[in-house]
Amino acid sequence: MLKVERLHTYYGESHILQGVDVCVATAQCVAVLGRNGAGKTTTLRSILGLTPARRGRVEFNGVDITRLPTHRIVKSGIAFVPEDRGIFPTVTVEEHLAIAYGASRRRPGRKPVEQVFEIFPRLAERRRSLGGQLSGGEQQMLAIGRALVAGPDLMILDEPSEGLAPVIIERLEAVLKDVKASGTAILLVEQNYHLATRLADYVYVLCQGRVEFAGATQSLIANGDVRRTYLSV
Repeated sequence: MLKVERLHTYYGESHILQGVDVCVATAQCVAVLGRNGAGKTTTLRSILGLTPARRGRVEFNGVDITRLPTHRIVKSGIAFVPEDRGIFPTVTVEEHLAIAYGASRRRPGRKPVEQVFEIFPRLAERRRSLGGQLSGGEQQMLAIGRALVAGPDLMILDEPSEGLAPVIIERLEAVLKDVKASGTAILLVEQNYHLATRLADYVYVLCQGRVEFAGATQSLIANGDVRRTYLSV
């Protein structure tokens, strides 16, 4: 579904990504792990065209999207849940979801707003609350719900568990497992090693903009040298 080949991305003269390759298959969950500054978020930004790569290729569902603007990449069937969640402080929960639903393509997998409220009952309770009035956990639920209403082929999430209470992380994990079971692929950047390895089928480990490990999740779990050297676990 997603094929990233030899991405080289710069911030000014700083060479951040140095030939990164990532692949995600249909209905697969792939995790990108690494310490802070490894290039994880830059990889996602390069895929989405937010920080365009200088060299390399990004292909989605057989189409070269490397040079497309971000709005066209999203409309091709990719939903993004950013690290900062991107919630508008003066827009209600219900309005966030309705706007995203109305702007999405008429994709067969997209979920009506009421179905998102069934997935996240807390959002139903807060449907008329402004985005700025929500807790961090509620904002994360809303960011994921906003992605779900688009019915994406691929959901990309950047550090979704950051700053969340354990009970919210448990709910997040259950929802992402259901998303994957429904046939939607997931590309996950995550600092929570244990959450990532419970969700992912395949893992890439980055260090200083290079892929230092790529393999099935169980291979990473069994490889103590890689875990200690690049993840400190």
